[in-house]
Amino acid sequence: SFRLFIIVTNLSYSSRRRRLLSFSRTIMKVVIIPGMGCSPVAQSNWYSWFASQMKERSIDCVLRDFPDPNQCRESIWIPFLLEEIGIEPETTIVVGHSSGAACAMRLLEKNLGAPLKGAILVAAAHTDLGDADERRSEYFSRPWKWNNIREGAEQIVCFHGTDDHLIPVAEARHIAEKLEGDTFRYHEMDGMSHFFQPWQKLLDVFDETFGTE
Repeated sequence: SFRLFIIVTNLSYSSRRRRLLSFSRTIMKVVIIPGMGCSPVAQSNWYSWFASQMKERSIDCVLRDFPDPNQCRESIWIPFLLEEIGIEPETTIVVGHSSGAACAMRLLEKNLGAPLKGAILVAAAHTDLGDADERRSEYFSRPWKWNNIREGAEQIVCFHGTDDHLIPVAEARHIAEKLEGDTFRYHEMDGMSHFFQPWQKLLDVFDETFGTE
C-alpha cells in the first residue's frame, strides 16, 4: 500500500532568502491533490508548507480534506474536484502527490474545454504495482490516454525520488517517456524517498514554469 501516514508537525523550511516572482500576468489557482491516507490534509507531508508559499506569491491555493481519503477512488475524487472545488482550465494548476498524481493524470485525460494551466506530478505511478489498495482506487483499471494527458495541460512537471520505496522510479521514467515533449519536464532526485518533506526545488521549478520576472 502507498498509504502516506507521515505527518509533518514542523512545517518550517530553510530560512534562506528566496526570490519571489510577480504572478500578476495571469490569475492562478493551485489545487493540491493529496496522497492516500492523508487526513487531515493540512497536517500531512509538505502540503501546508506549499500552500503558504503560494500565499506569499498571492496565488489562491486550495488545501482541503478530500472525501474517501483511505481509498481515494476516482469515481469520488474526480467529481469532487470538478463539482466541489471547481477547475477553471486556463487558470488552474493541479499538484498531485502519489495517488493524487494518478488522480491528476486522469483529470488531464478529460476534455475540460481547454488545457489546464499546469500540472505537477509528485511520486506518480502508472500501474497499481500489485497493490490491492491502489487497485481499488480505480485509477489503474484501464490504459492511460497519454496523448490526452499531454494535451491536458499547458505545462506538466514530474518529480520522482530515485530512492522511493513505495513507487519505484521506473514508474516515473515510463511516464516521462510517454509524456516527453516541449511542455513536459522531468526531475529525478536523490535522497527524497516518497517526498514526505518540503523541498526547495519544487518552488524553484514552480517559479520558473509559471512565474514572470
